[in-house]
Amino acid sequence: MAASVAAQELPALAQVYAKHFMFGFGGLNDKVVRAGLAQTASPIHTIVTRQSNILGLNCFYPAQVHPRDGTYRWSDCEPLMAYAEQHPHKLRRGHVLFWPSNDRHHLEWLLSDSDGKPVNRAQAIDKLRNHVQTIVGRYRGRIQYWDVVNEAIDPQQADGLRAGRWKDLLGEEMIDVAFSAAREADPQAKLFYNDFQEWRPGKRERIFALVQRLKAKGLIDGIGLQQHVSLTEPSVAELDQTLTRFAQLGLEIHITELDVEANRNGQYSQLSPELDEAIAKRYRALFDVYKKYAGTVTAVMTWNVTDASSWLRNHPTPHATWPLLFDADGKPKAAFWGLSKP
Repeated sequence: MAASVAAQELPALAQVYAKHFMFGFGGLNDKVVRAGLAQTASPIHTIVTRQSNILGLNCFYPAQVHPRDGTYRWSDCEPLMAYAEQHPHKLRRGHVLFWPSNDRHHLEWLLSDSDGKPVNRAQAIDKLRNHVQTIVGRYRGRIQYWDVVNEAIDPQQADGLRAGRWKDLLGEEMIDVAFSAAREADPQAKLFYNDFQEWRPGKRERIFALVQRLKAKGLIDGIGLQQHVSLTEPSVAELDQTLTRFAQLGLEIHITELDVEANRNGQYSQLSPELDEAIAKRYRALFDVYKKYAGTVTAVMTWNVTDASSWLRNHPTPHATWPLLFDADGKPKAAFWGLSKP
């Protein structure tokens, strides 16, 4: 019965949790979501408009926005910004300025000159600064939060940094360069470091040390915890310990990419009432911990809007999955109803 309620008549989670933290959606650059936001009568448009007071604009991946040295492409970002600016009460997060590992997403093309020769250290710093400042400068005053650096930590490495050509050339300085360039480009924007599996102790402590160092330099305002979780990992105790630890830094914490994978191995072909309820209980347990840290946790965002376009449908291989609060048709699931009464 509850699932038949029209999206425009649902309780608004942004209002339900207003005394605790902002609520919203990341992953809006997905093609299904962008198409939905462009149609005012679509379920996605109604859900995002009604449910959120913070938006995650993930249209700033280097391969999309800066595909070649000296060439910038804003065609993915401008429609999302147009939607956001039609709803000026919604704050905005930009994702992501620098993702320092080696594949097509991560700016490695800037490390070669026009002749294909490797650039030197000074040239790499200049190119990275220009990349960050071009993007942040264009949207100065229009985006309130930036994920400046994403997924730079690998606790398996001796120095704790993910392997790649940027690290080989600049080492830890690559992170400082990105943050200082963003700070200069928009001193009013709040700058975040963002990472995944942040509850695992080895990684947690590496992130803590990095953020503590950046804070001492006045370069960072918050930590983004992705929170791509399963039904069992992290445990409530592990999550609580993680938030206790990061709260010691005295910075804002955003839950930036929340989803609950309950079918990673593809053992289920459909969402049974029992599995639907298990996902709902997991969301409720997570939100209970987030609420405990209200004031430090200042925003919670799911990654994408409906099950229809979740990235998990194709990770690590194609499979059925139901990780979000709304099903593929935009109807609220048990997880939504479980959160609608704080």
